[in-house]
Amino acid sequence: MTRDASEMVNADFIDAIADISRELEDLYDAKPDFPSRVWSHFSSIFASKDAFSEIPSIHAINPIHTDRKLVKGRFMIQDTSPSPEMYLAHRSEGKCGGWGLADDIPNSGGEILEETRLDLRENVVVWAVQIPHESDWVGTEIDGPNSKFKFLVLCNSRLTLPIATHFTEPHVPETHPHKFPTRARHLGVQVKIYDTIRGESLKSTEIYTLVGIYTMEQMTGELDAPGPILVPTLHVLFFQPLTTTLVPRTFPYYTDLSKSEALREELIAWISKESLGGDKHVAEWVLLATIARVQSRSPPLLPPSLTISKFPSPSGEFKTPKLLAVLSQLFPMVDALPLSLDTINHSSFSPESKNEDLHSGRLQLPRGSICVVTEGGVTEGGIVERGVMNIRALQVAMTSQTLDYVFPFSRFSFETDIAFLVLAEGRKSTFFQTHSTVPLQHDTSSNLYGPAESINLPSLQKLALFRQLVGGAKIGNVTVEQAVAEHIQEDFVSERKATSATAETVTSEDLIHRMTVARLIAMSMHQTTISLDVWKRVKWLEAARKARLDVIGEPKTS
Repeated sequence: MTRDASEMVNADFIDAIADISRELEDLYDAKPDFPSRVWSHFSSIFASKDAFSEIPSIHAINPIHTDRKLVKGRFMIQDTSPSPEMYLAHRSEGKCGGWGLADDIPNSGGEILEETRLDLRENVVVWAVQIPHESDWVGTEIDGPNSKFKFLVLCNSRLTLPIATHFTEPHVPETHPHKFPTRARHLGVQVKIYDTIRGESLKSTEIYTLVGIYTMEQMTGELDAPGPILVPTLHVLFFQPLTTTLVPRTFPYYTDLSKSEALREELIAWISKESLGGDKHVAEWVLLATIARVQSRSPPLLPPSLTISKFPSPSGEFKTPKLLAVLSQLFPMVDALPLSLDTINHSSFSPESKNEDLHSGRLQLPRGSICVVTEGGVTEGGIVERGVMNIRALQVAMTSQTLDYVFPFSRFSFETDIAFLVLAEGRKSTFFQTHSTVPLQHDTSSNLYGPAESINLPSLQKLALFRQLVGGAKIGNVTVEQAVAEHIQEDFVSERKATSATAETVTSEDLIHRMTVARLIAMSMHQTTISLDVWKRVKWLEAARKARLDVIGEPKTS
């Protein structure tokens, strides 16, 4: 790009940030493909990382001074059921319509004039929420250390003033708390998309960075409701899909196997020391379970759920396992689901449509999320019908990676991709059948519960390496070379013959389980193939896990 062209692009994005409405007006033509042109134009001028980083974050704006300002934000699509909205695409005096620019629609005796009808267009309306349980470090890694600062732009001279105005979040009002998976305060927005082909492609729980014009408007579909409520609204110019790791990662990142193995051992040691009472064996199983994802639906290669049994219930002031804080330092989306009779009986784990409004459920989570289920808060008592349905929904999500959305006269199953850990006080989970169970053998002098501040963090550089290791593993793919596959097959046949006369017969299910673990071990080492050393590691891990189950008298098939 020439210097003149570069300066022109810089001027374009500065002007767009300064007065986005004027930019739309200047770009406007009355052609039917104008929404597509808007998409192409603004995604082009903000294509560079530097330009994109200048767009103020919706999480840090001051809404008092932000009407019709250009903003960006990371969101999960929560509800795609709102009806489309009609808007006047061609306003009086040839002005641009849409994106919050509107005139009253002319009519005659309640009938829309024919010449007006020709200028009506339809947009797509959805509801989106901030990404549930996004870890604190994600914003800094994506937007940079100054992500919560907004730089004032002097448009006329095309200079950015060196003045940073800091706003603490959240400022944008919360209007529909039932549309978020938890009761936590959050940001939810009504999203209007004018490029209808792209808008209609959006699906529930998908995650995007949305770029658009922020306004406060009445909720579409509630125009006749008494006492209309103004809701945060985003008129989308363009959006970008986010990966399940949120922060882009690479696999394989490490070409030196010795370095990746050493880093992996450091990570396991840190997880065990800070959250599992020094139990490195369980820490390795936690690592494997949390990097797992849906690799295939047919044949099913789903993330294996894990129960950590013999995990003590909290006895002191703090009720949150330190494991949550540790995992939140490593992964971008970590959800705590502390079970109690009240939670089981009175909350909703599945999304449910009520009065044509989709209420979120505890399991309406983006793909790539990690859900840590704790059973320590469950006391004696009865479970009502809703509780039974909630337990069933969670079990189905663990087993088949699907979640029912409940409507008045029907239920629809949607695909999920969530890694599940269950912390159980007994020999196994009270409620759930998970793919594997591993008993905890921790140092009794260590405290498994405590605030996030009690975690001893590694250096920022080391933490970044840990995140790259697990993030890359989360997106990795591995293969099995022919020679290794033949060795595994021969090994399986030999073991099956050796155990055929005993109660510990090795089955095809055992082979499938071991191959799943082998893939996860290879990915955690950033290896692209399953080696013989990886296979040996699988057999050692399984033998050690089953030996622990023997000690507590739990069947080895768990």
